Amino acid sequence: MSEPNEVAPARSVSRDDRIFHGLAAAALAAMVIACLWPVDVSALPATFSVGGGDTICLLRRLTGMPCPTCGVTRSFRALGQGALAAAVRFHPLGPVYFAMLAVVMVRSAGIAVRGRQWLDRTARVMVRSLVLLVPATLLVYAVRMWLFFASGTGAAAWGASLLARVLEVLGGG
Repeated sequence: MSEPNEVAPARSVSRDDRIFHGLAAAALAAMVIACLWPVDVSALPATFSVGGGDTICLLRRLTGMPCPTCGVTRSFRALGQGALAAAVRFHPLGPVYFAMLAVVMVRSAGIAVRGRQWLDRTARVMVRSLVLLVPATLLVYAVRMWLFFASGTGAAAWGASLLARVLEVLGGG
């Protein structure tokens, strides 16, 4: 019988898992480097502006409506520049997402290099934290959308969207 304070030996991972984790760590590292690239955070477009031509978000381009994670990319860029207040302004949960991705990156790099599971408890905590993070994201989205439509910006964004124009043409309007 083992002692209660004993830690189980790390489980070995397959070669394919090591490759996967190495690629994941490299992709996340590239994202972190891109966030650190010099950019004038104050020049980034506002999160809830009308139009969608300046965005990579397919939902925003089609409907004019922001998605639940609208502003996260800009939040990451602001964090990379050390502008925490701007990061929170772009998306209130952006710093939380960034921290989680940094942990995943470090964990994946460790697995790729060591060939063994690493930081198992961290992985479990992060998976369990999704139970809180998903509802928090939806709550932030609901509040932001309410403000978006209460200001009249939502109707203008829909009217300027590609989908609204297509539906107008199809409807004969």
